Amino acid sequence: MMPNRPDDADIMYRLLVQGVTDYAIYMLSTDGLVVNWNAGAQRANGYTAEEIIGHSFAGFYTREDRAAGLPGRNLETARREGRFEAEGWRLRKDGSRFWAHVVIDAIHDDEGRFIGFAKITRDNTEKRASAVKLDAALDNLDLAMSNMAQGLCLIDGEGRVVLANERMHEILAVPGCDPLVGAAIRAVLSEALSEDAALVFVADHLRPDLGLDSSAVSEIVHRERILSVTTRRLAAGGWVSTFVDVTERRQFERQIQHLAQHDLLTDLANRATLHQALTETLASETWESCAVLYIDLDRFKPINDTFGHAAGDQLLQEVARRLRRTVRAQDVIARLGGDEFALILRPADPQHLAGTAQQILEALNQPYAVRRLPIRIGASIGIAAAPLTGRDPDLLLRNADLALYEAKKEGRNRYSFYNPSMGDTAAARASLEADLNRALEQREFVLHYQPIVRARTGATIGFEALLRWRRPDGVAISPADFVPAAEEAGLMPEIGAWILAEACREAAAWPAHLTVAVNVSATQLRSALFIDAVERALAASGLPPHRLEVEITETAVLQNRELALSLLQRLRAMGVMIALDDFGTGYSSLSFVHTFPLTRLKIDRSFVQGLGRDPQSTAIVRAIIGLSRSLRLAVTAEGVETEEQHRLLARERGLDLQGYLLGRPDLPACLDTVGAPRKSLRRAVPKHDPSEEPRSSRAA
Repeated sequence: MMPNRPDDADIMYRLLVQGVTDYAIYMLSTDGLVVNWNAGAQRANGYTAEEIIGHSFAGFYTREDRAAGLPGRNLETARREGRFEAEGWRLRKDGSRFWAHVVIDAIHDDEGRFIGFAKITRDNTEKRASAVKLDAALDNLDLAMSNMAQGLCLIDGEGRVVLANERMHEILAVPGCDPLVGAAIRAVLSEALSEDAALVFVADHLRPDLGLDSSAVSEIVHRERILSVTTRRLAAGGWVSTFVDVTERRQFERQIQHLAQHDLLTDLANRATLHQALTETLASETWESCAVLYIDLDRFKPINDTFGHAAGDQLLQEVARRLRRTVRAQDVIARLGGDEFALILRPADPQHLAGTAQQILEALNQPYAVRRLPIRIGASIGIAAAPLTGRDPDLLLRNADLALYEAKKEGRNRYSFYNPSMGDTAAARASLEADLNRALEQREFVLHYQPIVRARTGATIGFEALLRWRRPDGVAISPADFVPAAEEAGLMPEIGAWILAEACREAAAWPAHLTVAVNVSATQLRSALFIDAVERALAASGLPPHRLEVEITETAVLQNRELALSLLQRLRAMGVMIALDDFGTGYSSLSFVHTFPLTRLKIDRSFVQGLGRDPQSTAIVRAIIGLSRSLRLAVTAEGVETEEQHRLLARERGLDLQGYLLGRPDLPACLDTVGAPRKSLRRAVPKHDPSEEPRSSRAA
């Protein structure tokens, strides 16, 4: 029902204004005194109508604003221009401040006479705080984007750049005065890189079918540069891509990979590379036949002892040069260590093998200039051919080693072909297998533990469990002899389960800061029962999973990489730590670091032994330590046997050490599990005894 009289309308309007609570609405006299006061004004300012009517509105301003004459100037502006509007701090009755949005209108009567002001105020404190937070967040975002190591590019659904940070401009060599925003990303990449690179990016990354939870990842190679690109699709449309220049990283990785795959002295392939090449050769359809030649230099040790290691190294380098000149481009030459070399000849027929072996003997038998003296050393060669002696790489290598032994036994400086009569290995293996079964049943195995210490403090942080076997007759059997036999006999899963259970049981009694490391064999990593063995060992002992570390080698997972990866991922999900043993010697160590869920790298002892005398070994050790830090992996240097090695390694931050200088493997009852820093490292520590801690024991 509409009001009948004008007075009724005025009353209703006044009541409406007075009832508003979200806005402070009140009238001011021509000189700024409060004339009336609504509920919103009381809520915003804290005054009742009785308290404020008749007082100057200047009391709502801060002392600084009043001193500056701001209230009067604001009224003057409103009277002169009809309206004044601004934001600023205002005071409540209790003295607290609020951020106000203020509108002051000059009002006139029906005859045009100025009669005062209408003032509307809204408390925008929360709105301003939100705006300040948003501005700060945007500033932080701008700062973060400006300081990103990656180039960031936001692309809309039409393929145009919506946003690009400074690093993106730098990577694509686009000057800041020529911004990317608004340009088509394909055109940008075509100009900065190449048309092919642009097409690859658009096809692989700007895909409408790219899932919101997935990423497109690829590398763009242009001349000498390599860009790693990752793209995600945005729910609102478009894509966000990051560009990282990985050129130096890839060069660094290639350097490390080359060093890891090659002998440092001769730049020939190393043992792991030879094994991988042989595995691939035997599996390839390209080579119907191949052969392994094991070469051992005769009379090398006396020369090394007489003339020194430097002269010996020069002689080994000359041996490598002569081998390169003797064999074909498709053949593989490797230095296995010391004065041992090996060749893979492919293809290989008996006549060619004999001729090549004879050429090698003649080449290596020529005089060497050592300290200006003509020295002869000679060599012995063992030959095993495939497919005549099988297509298993380990068997082929073992047979070549047996043939080498036969050649040396027959008088050196000769070659010998493998034949099955060389040693009654089958009978010996059967006997050893029977002994292993008995040892497992009668608990003849025992674990020894070698300490792992913090490099800088010398504090013990854990122990590595090493398998030992002493028969009832008192004879100690080297793991180098019985572990391979146990692998072949299929006993390692059961032996490995016992090792896990025993190591966890004994470690549970140690102080809570100590860990125990257990080596895992290739057979265990091929069995799904391995996870059950770990779970049972942890449950039975009560050992927290993070105190157990399993050590793997590349060789142990080569036969079934996918299964091994799955098992190790399950272990990490349980909280168990995973170490890659003998790092730097494998064929694809960097690939393992990238693929497998590792928590620790163990630097192979061959690099540690070169510290202080071999700059390349020192460089590799430092590179591996740096790589570990970058990837946030723990790192242990194995085989620390001299004070000099310890002195050099003790400088490294976050490095752990293991070796005979720091402690021999020992029975649990003999261990120092207090973990105190080792202030004295004993007077003279002999180098590790191969019969006590052989390389093959790592499989156990």
